[in-house]
Amino acid sequence: MKKFFLLVPLLFGLDMVLIGCDQSNRPTSQTSSSRSASKMSDSDLEQAIRAKFDSDAQLKEAKLDVDAEVDKSEVTISGTVRSQEARSKAVELAKGMQSGLTVNDKIDVKPAA
Repeated sequence: MKKFFLLVPLLFGLDMVLIGCDQSNRPTSQTSSSRSASKMSDSDLEQAIRAKFDSDAQLKEAKLDVDAEVDKSEVTISGTVRSQEARSKAVELAKGMQSGLTVNDKIDVKPAA
């Protein structure tokens, strides 16, 4: 009977080790969400940024082109806006699409005549 009581803590400890090993091999939700974000194609990112521009009244009328390179985590925005404020807003909206995204600002400001 004494041997049985000595085996209980040993078996419990072994069980905890095995459970811990099983948990470490499972992907966390953060890992799987970052994988899905990295699978975004260039055109998907370009369309998402254009949709953000279209949802803003000031940028909707602007003539902006978006060129994305997801592998480099880089976006280039070019075109023309009517104010420096619109230019800044376009850059900030693009940066907000994906963390760590580099935005190359090639936007010209030409006020309405």
